[in-house]
Amino acid sequence: MTKKDPLGKGLSAILKDVEEKGTTRLIPVVDISPGEMQPRLDMKEETLLELASSIREKGVLQPIILRRKGGGYEIIAGERRYRAAVMAGLNEVPAIIKDVDDKEALELAMIENLQREDLNPIEVARMYERFADEFGYTHEEIGKRLGINRSSVTNFIRLLKLPEWIQGLIKEGKLTYGHGRVLINLKNEDEQRRFVKRVVQDGISVRELERAVKKKEEKKTDFPNLERIMGDALGTKVTIKYTKNRGTIVINFYSKEDLERIAALISKDL
Repeated sequence: MTKKDPLGKGLSAILKDVEEKGTTRLIPVVDISPGEMQPRLDMKEETLLELASSIREKGVLQPIILRRKGGGYEIIAGERRYRAAVMAGLNEVPAIIKDVDDKEALELAMIENLQREDLNPIEVARMYERFADEFGYTHEEIGKRLGINRSSVTNFIRLLKLPEWIQGLIKEGKLTYGHGRVLINLKNEDEQRRFVKRVVQDGISVRELERAVKKKEEKKTDFPNLERIMGDALGTKVTIKYTKNRGTIVINFYSKEDLERIAALISKDL
């Protein structure tokens, strides 16, 4: 089964458009330098070695994107391919030269990085956050730009509210994106720590974690306080009967007029 791309189809379309409209030429690697606007993400040595091996056999299949800088060229997108090509011993690499400003260079570099298959959810979240902070994009605009849903952008960025140690576990692959989304709803770090321990030690799934958190929250629910709040709002006695995720709310009334009064209060905001 083909793995579904959580980042949408917009990314590849943007870079494909750049490549189709540009002319590919061979550029000496000695004239190329890493871009100052390049987002700094982890580049695993093992992955670079594998890419270098592929390049030795098949060459650089996708041109890197450069812009002129001084007497040479600066990388906009494709730094991993460039570094792997150098490791493979190539003297030249296919490239497309683009005349772009710093903002456009950063955006293309970030889009290119988001296509990486080995990005972890925290790296994706930080990329989305940079789009918001550095370009002033709303989550809706980021989604439209990258071809994904606004809610997906929001959910990724919310992971950055997790404590650093939990983010670290997500980056290491010990927790998934789904686990992180559940844990973010636990505001107490001690509670987060207890549930993280269960995930790491017992290997519980996202669904199992959701059920465990829901069960804990249900136990915490202050039904007497809820009865008081609802009773004060309606001006009558309210009783909550709850068991096994189900229940009823009993609202007392003492005359036909009292019932109509309560009905009016309940329906006024509908």
